[in-house]
Amino acid sequence: MKKLLTVSVLGMLFLLMALPLLRAAEDEAKGTGMSGSPAEFSDMEKTLKQDRADNLERRIGDLEQANRFMSERVKMLEKSVYDLKDKVDRKF
Repeated sequence: MKKLLTVSVLGMLFLLMALPLLRAAEDEAKGTGMSGSPAEFSDMEKTLKQDRADNLERRIGDLEQANRFMSERVKMLEKSVYDLKDKVDRKF
């Protein structure tokens, strides 16, 4: 009984491991041939360019926000340094 159960479990594990490999081989056999009209390609190209421009705009906005934050942080640190320097100067 144990042998039958072990063989069954091993067979199921083998099938579970083999199925993704078989499916990948089928996808390769089908291929991803490109078919479409030049208009579709130009539309796709425009969409990709627009997406790239949108991504660049978003990244620039993020960088500007980070720059503003860092500028404010530097101002705060400079103020703290000047305050500490004034305290030290008053003691002497």
